Amino acid sequence: MTLGLSSFRMRLVLGAVLWISLGFLVSWVVLTNLLRVHVLHEFASELDHHATELAELAVLDPSGTLAIRAPLSDFRFGTDRSGYYWQITQTDGATLVSSSLGTARLPLQLVPGGDVDLHQAEVSGPSGQALLLERLIRIGTQSGPTAQVAIAMDMSLINTYLGALESTLAIAMACLAGGLILAAIAQIAFAFRPLARIDLALLAVKQGGAHRMPTDLPTEVRPLVDNLNALLDKNETMIQRARLQAGNLAHALKSSLAHLQIEADNLSEKDQSGAIIQQQCDIIRRQIDYQLARARATSSRFGGTHATQVGPVIENVVAALRRLHRDRQLTIETDKTHFHALVACGTEDLEEVLGNLIDNAAKWAAAQVLVSVAQSAEGKLLIRIEDDGPGMPPDTHERAFKPGERLDESTPGSGLGLAIARDVVGLYDGRLWIEQSRFGGACVVVELDRLD
Repeated sequence: MTLGLSSFRMRLVLGAVLWISLGFLVSWVVLTNLLRVHVLHEFASELDHHATELAELAVLDPSGTLAIRAPLSDFRFGTDRSGYYWQITQTDGATLVSSSLGTARLPLQLVPGGDVDLHQAEVSGPSGQALLLERLIRIGTQSGPTAQVAIAMDMSLINTYLGALESTLAIAMACLAGGLILAAIAQIAFAFRPLARIDLALLAVKQGGAHRMPTDLPTEVRPLVDNLNALLDKNETMIQRARLQAGNLAHALKSSLAHLQIEADNLSEKDQSGAIIQQQCDIIRRQIDYQLARARATSSRFGGTHATQVGPVIENVVAALRRLHRDRQLTIETDKTHFHALVACGTEDLEEVLGNLIDNAAKWAAAQVLVSVAQSAEGKLLIRIEDDGPGMPPDTHERAFKPGERLDESTPGSGLGLAIARDVVGLYDGRLWIEQSRFGGACVVVELDRLD
């Protein structure tokens, strides 16, 4: 089944995917920003801890030169270009730096003697951008000289750490989004299951496998099903009424026609006008028979169960026609392959169609008629009725299906058999056509939907 934008299911799925994706995109932006703020705060706290440690280690030696009593606890400050740096600068310009800083210097931004004694910023460091924390301290005692303590770390280290966290977060959010989308698709599929049941039930009603729609459905769709069942009841009542009226009309017309034909027979003995009237009466009778057959087939199509096994129907029709043509040297054979198959056609209608077609074949056959059943590449069931008669020119195939059309007046019949058969087959969405028989005569093919 191909789903397009006209499908409610596809619209709901696309809507769910869109809103889930949009929600996770907004969540990603918010969470990554919060994560960055949190990580920067944690690293700033770490730098502040190192600044406090450095301030406690800073002293003036006996000669008054700035020095530190011991290395910082984090060894990275002693590794060249490690990304962790410190710098102490006195107001007179004397500077002491970490081994990791080498000959480079940190750009100080805190102004001694100002209102602010703590400052944090992103600056240009020895290896690119760096997170810098500055603090004003007094060396030694509270009355000691003022100095600026600067602790910095490369932003690349922070960004690498952030990137790892964001990658983990992205994978987790992608898995969660995928799970939510799959859950939404499953929920939509589950919600649409009653509609699939309605579709199958309608197909069963259409094919005749059921008379009514099931009522054990969710509350939301039950009014629709109740209305459909009411419509089916109304249609069945109308069909039965129309069938009864058609029967009554046909009876009245046939009675009148019978009287007209009697009078036409009497007139034909006196002059030619009686023969003309009789000919017109025959035409009217054929049309009545044709329309009655159509009405009967239509009412049967829309009012009964239509799942018929082809084998028994073929055998019954063939048995009856063998008895009918027992005085002729005629063989009516059957190929029982696929005889077990079920087709979408009412039993009575299939009997009428095959009865007309096999009887026609028997009338035209020289010595042999074969009825076979096969399956087409599309899964349809094909019933072939072949004979070894004179056959039909291709340009007369379609003419043979016109009501009342008789290609050979010497053969008895009304000219309605093929027309009625095609109409009945068409009511079941089937097809009927004529092709060349392998025995040299005609081959009539009936194509119907296979149900098993």
